Amino acid sequence: MVGDNNAASAGDIAGGHTVRRYDQELAKLRGIILDMGQRVIEQTQAAVAAVVDGEETQAYRVLDREPQIDFLSLDADEEIFRVIARRQPTAVDLRIVLALSRIAGDVERAGDKAVRIARQSLALRESGIGQGGIPSDALKELLRRLDDHACCMFERSIQAVAGFDVELALGVFEDEPRLFDASDEVRDILGQEDLAGFTPRQIVCLLTSAHALERIGNHASNIAEQVIYVAEGKDIRYRNREILIETLRRDRAS
Repeated sequence: MVGDNNAASAGDIAGGHTVRRYDQELAKLRGIILDMGQRVIEQTQAAVAAVVDGEETQAYRVLDREPQIDFLSLDADEEIFRVIARRQPTAVDLRIVLALSRIAGDVERAGDKAVRIARQSLALRESGIGQGGIPSDALKELLRRLDDHACCMFERSIQAVAGFDVELALGVFEDEPRLFDASDEVRDILGQEDLAGFTPRQIVCLLTSAHALERIGNHASNIAEQVIYVAEGKDIRYRNREILIETLRRDRAS
């Protein structure tokens, strides 16, 4: 009996070590994703400054820093493959790994959108918009507002990943209408015939930048969906947002 007890204790210790190592591996993976997310926010803000205020150095800084996010994305992929190969996760553990893989992909693609905005700023520069940026205070304000909404959503989604926080994820969904409204306002003002000082090429660059910001907000929503997938075990993609928010809040309150 003593031998059996010793064997059981040794097994528990070994199992405990395995669990701790697995937790450490997942923590490392999440750390990579959080690092990527913070860099994407910084890249987006710099790219928008390049468009709105004509800060050319910010655009080149975004382009120079793009490989950092790409390398982190590769690191995340490697960690995911390593976890699957070593742990062969099942059920809940597999759901976490798959969700983190999808999240890493959305973060990387959001970084690509920041680069797209930076490139549009350089195209605007080539088209004649120089130091001082866009010659329209109203449009500057609308683009800054759209940038604020997109970055706030994205930052909140990344914070939600840190603890698979459903409340933060729901907050991302609740911010979607403001993002879409801000995006529509930019399109509306660029569609005005009396918008003086802009060539068709410049309008295309500005519309492309606005669309990229809206897509960054969309990536934030995708990330929030994966957070809920892990926390609640529910695939909520393609669900009506208003009904979803109401249902999840009611379920959590009961």
